[in-house]
Amino acid sequence: MELFELRGKSIMNYEFVCEKEFLIIKLSGSAEVNERLLAKASLTPYLQQSHQKVIIDLENLAEAEGVYIIGVLNTIKKEFQLLDGEVKLCSLKPELYHYFQENRLDQIFDIGQSVESIKESFKERDNDN
Repeated sequence: MELFELRGKSIMNYEFVCEKEFLIIKLSGSAEVNERLLAKASLTPYLQQSHQKVIIDLENLAEAEGVYIIGVLNTIKKEFQLLDGEVKLCSLKPELYHYFQENRLDQIFDIGQSVESIKESFKERDNDN
């Protein structure tokens, strides 16, 4: 678990959970300016491992500027896609989901209701192949 602090204020928490073939990244706290750079630093140890199925859980994400969290999510997605991984999001709060829809980001990111529903969608896709 990585927790970054700025002037005593918790900015963003990255919790990495490895479950069989899945890497679950639980984000909490709030995204601020340049958060994507901190995200990349947190990812480095996990990029050296083989994770083809990545789930980003946003359930505990604090209210934040959508643009900052998009930078974090794009960074994570790009880094794992370069390694032939697939990234899916889940547990978006209604305001964030609405932001995704308004900006057509729901066409870029695969979004599910929960970690379990995303795991199931990965399994269904694997069974179809």
